[in-house]
Amino acid sequence: MVKHDRSAVSLMLKWKNNLYIGKNVKNSRKIQLKIDSGKLVPGIYLVTISDNPGNLLEIIPAPMLLQKSAYALCPEIVGLAKGKDEAMDLAAEIILEVYHETGSFRVEEYLKNR
Repeated sequence: MVKHDRSAVSLMLKWKNNLYIGKNVKNSRKIQLKIDSGKLVPGIYLVTISDNPGNLLEIIPAPMLLQKSAYALCPEIVGLAKGKDEAMDLAAEIILEVYHETGSFRVEEYLKNR
């Protein structure tokens, strides 16, 4: 059996440099560090690029990343929100911004060039 060191796994999380932050999130950098180190951060949701071609974005509760498999497979994180409602609002804001700026819904492409 191979044991995985959390520090080795933490390198797998990908955070967008220009992270979208919900208005109710306090001290986003501290929250990022807690999530990266595998600590419980209740009430925080992550908005990620979707791996599913049928979806634009995904909303993941941060405590889900305590599962090593979810942590290792987490797509690029583009937003951080407090509460599920704020996460849904943030995802909608991102999609609307992409549409207003480009006239399309190519969220991943837009965020790569942002």
